[in-house]
Amino acid sequence: MKKQIFGTHDILVDDYNATLIANMVDDPSATADADGQKYLMSGVLLTATKNALTSNNGAEALVPTTDATKAQGILRQDYNVAGGAVPASVIVAGTINLARMDETTRAMYTDGLITALKAVLPRVTVINRD
Repeated sequence: MKKQIFGTHDILVDDYNATLIANMVDDPSATADADGQKYLMSGVLLTATKNALTSNNGAEALVPTTDATKAQGILRQDYNVAGGAVPASVIVAGTINLARMDETTRAMYTDGLITALKAVLPRVTVINRD
């Protein structure tokens, strides 16, 4: 039986006060799980060689990064990238909730990362509420 995770982690608190972009996402470095699936989890920081907002026009897939200073957006929901790049919703402004992320991704959000993230995505607010 395939693992069902879609729809379980929408980290965006308020659609009305958020700015999202549609962009392709991929993770070429991901390894498949026991079912042969590769997941990008909500909350992952994303980057690309081109600026996703002004010069990328969605043609280049955003990929995960752990370097907050290179972040161009945050993945809104979980996506399966086993078949390669997929269209996704990427947060560039709004409030995200750490409590809605899986434990591994949540652990990445240290105080240092959140401070560094403010420099590149100043309109993103991070909260941790159940």
